[in-house]
Amino acid sequence: MLALLDYALAAIHVAFVLSFLLLWIPRSTARAHGYVVLLTALSWFGIGLFKGFGYCVLTDLEWRVKRARGIRHIPGSFLKYAGDFITGKDLSPAVVDAVAATTFLFGCAVAVFRLVQRRREQSSSGA
Repeated sequence: MLALLDYALAAIHVAFVLSFLLLWIPRSTARAHGYVVLLTALSWFGIGLFKGFGYCVLTDLEWRVKRARGIRHIPGSFLKYAGDFITGKDLSPAVVDAVAATTFLFGCAVAVFRLVQRRREQSSSGA
């Protein structure tokens, strides 16, 4: 049962990361992208004030399940874990963190861009 939960959490986490990366592209899902960015920021910075900068609720849950399964040598971040798995290499945590920070800033910027775009469209249509 723990293995199934482990795989389910990994799938949810991958879906969340892909949502962060891609939902801004279609206008119809840009609002959902904004919520994904907001949830990420709340976890990394809001809860991160108490648990450590960059804290991720999903990673915490996944790592608890992995430890319960007896898996011990896991990195500090899901992105490093996934990157190592995908590439088959031991990626530098500093590089992974830098890519994550850059991607986060990009995600925030496009979320704000889409929000401004949506507001301009609403004001020009008289809504």
